[in-house]
Amino acid sequence: MSFDISLSKPNEVSINLKLFKFYGFFHPFDPKSKTVFNLNVYQLVCFIIHSVVGVILIYGLMGYVTEKEDAFNIANDIQIMFACILYYLCLVNSITLFYKANNIWNLLHVSSIHFLTSTQCQKHIGILYKYREKLIKTTNYINVLSVVLTIQWSLYPLLLILLQKDHANQSNQRFENIFNFRFPVTISYYNNNFVIFYIIELSIGLLLFYILLVSELFFFSLCYIIIAQYEMIQIAYKNVNSELNSKNSNKNKNDVNVNDCFDDLVSIMKDQQKLFEKLKLFYSTFKLIIVSYVVVFSWSIIILIYASTLILFTSSESISMLSIIKLLTTFGNVIILLLLLCYLLERINNIKESVHFGMYNCNWTSMNLRSKKMLLLSMQMNNANKFIMKITPRKIINLQLFNSVIITCYNIISAMLNISSK
Repeated sequence: MSFDISLSKPNEVSINLKLFKFYGFFHPFDPKSKTVFNLNVYQLVCFIIHSVVGVILIYGLMGYVTEKEDAFNIANDIQIMFACILYYLCLVNSITLFYKANNIWNLLHVSSIHFLTSTQCQKHIGILYKYREKLIKTTNYINVLSVVLTIQWSLYPLLLILLQKDHANQSNQRFENIFNFRFPVTISYYNNNFVIFYIIELSIGLLLFYILLVSELFFFSLCYIIIAQYEMIQIAYKNVNSELNSKNSNKNKNDVNVNDCFDDLVSIMKDQQKLFEKLKLFYSTFKLIIVSYVVVFSWSIIILIYASTLILFTSSESISMLSIIKLLTTFGNVIILLLLLCYLLERINNIKESVHFGMYNCNWTSMNLRSKKMLLLSMQMNNANKFIMKITPRKIINLQLFNSVIITCYNIISAMLNISSK
């Protein structure tokens, strides 16, 4: 199946095509993109930028192993930790997607409105249109939320420096920056050249924003599309013999052409198998990314809750209100992304299982023996194609996993409240 995104129109694909074209998402994966020494020029540029950012990040952490002139509070340490976590996720996303660029381009076929070709599935194409509207709204919300969060982090040091410039010079403290990396330089040198360090951290922040955002948007888009198409297959199986119900009320069922039912079952089963192959490709491509996101976001939420409660109840450090707001908004964004990830993966598992019930709920009693055998074969194939994304051999990624993270955070807060009350 050929796929040329440059010729596609927004009403022919299920993804938010305008948003992806705006961010130039398709160029690194397009087989027709320009190459340099047999390497995609966009991927080559991205790897060069990653290497430079990695060197800067290591240099920015060297302040922890050199003599310190000023003391950092725990809020600064959390911001640096969060930046390192984001860079790790950014690196995992880039390496995985670029290494499996052919898989990404192949997965784009799923976004076609006419990916499912059977007559019964195309009768319920309205389901895909309905999910596409939800997907466009969701991706736009995520995009706006990420842009607002990035602008907030970028403008935060500029706003704070106006309030603390004189105080910072008097108290011998560094000016607040976006991530507050511990560059191994003196306080006076850092403050006098603050614009340079600000531009460095701003460049890192924009890189993290771009790569994480486009990869998250593509991942969530594929989840929505797969859910919609499995729902189409489920209803197609359920209604595959619906014509017999209306005809049998007026005619003898022996007069009904049951061969049409057999052909419908064959075409639906082909669509189902084709979609399952894409699902396996989707999981194999994004497995490392999914596990990294779940582990990192879960531990980030727990660590942020622990650090926040520690500051509130046991620490004598004074944290500015702007720092608290920045951390809280980031904390909320991480929770939303983890919740959406767990929800969509659980929906994929549930809707894939519901296809079996769609097969059973069709009017199979009115089918002839040949059609019944084909339906039974479809059920056996559906049972054999069990593939669930797990973080451990027993731990499935679903809403129960998200609930366990929230419960852990609640237990931490309760324990800290009990300790502070004694």
